[in-house]
Amino acid sequence: MNDQLTVSDLQQMKRDGKKIAAAVVYEYQMARICEEAGADLLSVGDSVGRTFLGQGVADELTVEEMLPFARAVIAARRRAVVSVDMPTATCKAGPVAVEKAARLLRDEIGANMTKVDIRELEEELFDVVRAVVETGFVVYPQIGFQVGGEPHNSAADREHVFKWAHAVEDAGASILDLTNVSHEIYAEVSKSLRIPVIGGQTGSEADGRIYVSYALVGYRAERLSADDQLPNAAKYMYDVAKAAIGNVHAGSW
Repeated sequence: MNDQLTVSDLQQMKRDGKKIAAAVVYEYQMARICEEAGADLLSVGDSVGRTFLGQGVADELTVEEMLPFARAVIAARRRAVVSVDMPTATCKAGPVAVEKAARLLRDEIGANMTKVDIRELEEELFDVVRAVVETGFVVYPQIGFQVGGEPHNSAADREHVFKWAHAVEDAGASILDLTNVSHEIYAEVSKSLRIPVIGGQTGSEADGRIYVSYALVGYRAERLSADDQLPNAAKYMYDVAKAAIGNVHAGSW
């Protein structure tokens, strides 16, 4: 493979039995850290609206608001493939809006692909997958179920996932994010598709794993009150900041 990975390289990793490590990042510093740690895929998630911008509604984020974050991650990239999420509001606006946004992310921002989240709305939003493909841009659909509760594992869940996994592959998807299903379904779908299947709740039965980097290291304000042994960047940052600010207030810096 070349020094800078391509989407084709990720697909070759699946054929070679190599696992794909993906990290959700929003800005330059975390992107550089995750790249140095060996991430193959950097994903600029539209969760940036809730995590960094304080937006309370998933549909609130716009493509224009995504752009500074996308540019920062692309500036940080040395080796990894960079995907930039298509915001949910844009997906729901229909194929014309999606085609316009896809060209923007590809031609002006320089992203390698875009992820479109159609979970639990596959019937309604499947046309946005086709819309991205028709622009010639690489599409990375997300199907399955919202995170929360036990992984989905019923016969109906399996039928639903298999139907849409094959539909997006046949439509031209290059990689698939499958969310919140059992390890058994992850394994079956991964074996069934030619394209890589990764996700945030997978085990090694899938073609790779996605980590939200900020949650992985505990860089969330909610971690300040945590009492466990998990990584907690929030507490470390708080302790350092509190000491420095305390010195200022005491006139002893």
